[in-house]
Amino acid sequence: MLLINPVGEKFGGFLSRYVPIGIPMGLGYLAGYLQARGVKVKIVDEELLAVNERTLSDLVQGLERPYIFGLSILTPRAGRAYQLIRMLKTLHPDCIVITGGNHPTSCPEESLLNGADIVVRGEGEEVLWNLYREIRGGGDLSRIHGITYRKKDGSISKNPDASLIRDIDEVPLFPFELFENPRYDKGCIVSSRGCPYRCNYCQIRMMTGTAYRVHSPERILAELDLLINKYGQKRIVFYDDNFCFQKKRVKQVAAAIIAAGLQKKCSFSLQTRADNFYSDIVPIMAEAGFKHVGFGMETGLDHLYKIINKGETVQQHIDAIALAHRHGMTTALFMIFGLPTETHEDREKIFNMCRSMHPKDIKFNNLIPYPGTPMYETLKGSSRMHIAEGWSNFNSTLSVTRSIFDKTPLPYVPETMSEFELKRDIMLYSLRAYFNWQTIASILGGSRKGAVWITLPRRWYLNPLEIFHVGRVAAALLMNLLIAWLPLKWTEPVMTCLNPNLKERQRVPNAPREVKIMGWADGAKSQLVIDRSEHPDRRSS
Repeated sequence: MLLINPVGEKFGGFLSRYVPIGIPMGLGYLAGYLQARGVKVKIVDEELLAVNERTLSDLVQGLERPYIFGLSILTPRAGRAYQLIRMLKTLHPDCIVITGGNHPTSCPEESLLNGADIVVRGEGEEVLWNLYREIRGGGDLSRIHGITYRKKDGSISKNPDASLIRDIDEVPLFPFELFENPRYDKGCIVSSRGCPYRCNYCQIRMMTGTAYRVHSPERILAELDLLINKYGQKRIVFYDDNFCFQKKRVKQVAAAIIAAGLQKKCSFSLQTRADNFYSDIVPIMAEAGFKHVGFGMETGLDHLYKIINKGETVQQHIDAIALAHRHGMTTALFMIFGLPTETHEDREKIFNMCRSMHPKDIKFNNLIPYPGTPMYETLKGSSRMHIAEGWSNFNSTLSVTRSIFDKTPLPYVPETMSEFELKRDIMLYSLRAYFNWQTIASILGGSRKGAVWITLPRRWYLNPLEIFHVGRVAAALLMNLLIAWLPLKWTEPVMTCLNPNLKERQRVPNAPREVKIMGWADGAKSQLVIDRSEHPDRRSS
């Protein structure tokens, strides 16, 4: 089987040359699971190698026919995935194409209409293994749970959902040996799956429901030992969606790390919710070498938390940041701009609040109403939402990794702002968060990973080619900062003249102060009405 990570635009946009490539973890786990059961598996990541007629000929060498291709698809890469499916079917008409991941799970029929044969919905390891056996054995797909597929008569069948793997320790250790390219950032581990919360913009619930499953401390220690002692990693990020949800297991993991002495060889970072960052687990985490924590704060106004069904408060984040700093941990905040009813004044207050908390990093992205989420269901009929061909604009870093003159429309713009105003603010506050001498010096000197994980080659300043590329990136960033810093009343008319499509989503006078948002409640969708007028005094610190 050949597993493919389709990539249209390189991760990081114009910064991609200096952004280490993240390992496609989902494909890695699938490959490891199948290999442990005797299946020959290859992986191709288009971040490193484009799949075309020439490269595909080499990639399928030694694989059993008819070929089985598996594509893991994120929403902004759907268009590229469908191009690949058409190519695969043209070159190998008898092949079987399977899609999986967030986007096919939310839009299974779309994959089938674009040439795929089968869609795996949700968690993929066990479903793909059962599916592979049926395909090779000429069996009946109707008995495979967790798939949607096209039948021989052309109709589409959606089988019942598959059960989640109860004990995720049954999934083999991640096969880092399949990702030997030096451009990969191997300093990562996943020690749990899922998140039990009901944020209405997040796709996690669609994939795993409210289940939260964890690896045992012994399994985590085995993977850390591999990364540290075999691959020489000095910094490892726990990619868990919510690392601190279970206090007892966090203490167990930290104690295991200390007992093994791994904190003397490596430092660790994690991401979690502020309301799960408990005061009684932070000291042992700090002792275990956890040096950095990221919080999905998303916004800095309590009434906007209600709109995204976050279930947290501003004060909880202030307290969590302070707690981390007291124990020597640096912090990062991940923010979303462009929420319904939000205004420019809100964004200014949010930025000032974030900066007053003194995190190491602040990352501002635009709201992406991903298909399959309640937020998408709320906004999909709105004129303020725009889906570009192949969902290519559903890219959460669209506003910070491209030129400010780029004409790609944002996926959603609230009535309370114009499209250029939102794009400008995201760019302005992102660059203001990072344009300080300490961050710039650390990036240029290569002493640590800097803004958005930019890493320059060692002694880049001795290489004329790297000097050219660094200068090009710096010029693009400075141009973006300059245009974003100028008054909106000067720049918006010019930008609208250059891109007339911006007129379609201008600020709406007297925009509605009430918004109806879909959410999750007790396993079903519910509707929450938020009246902005109830929050006249929005705090700024």
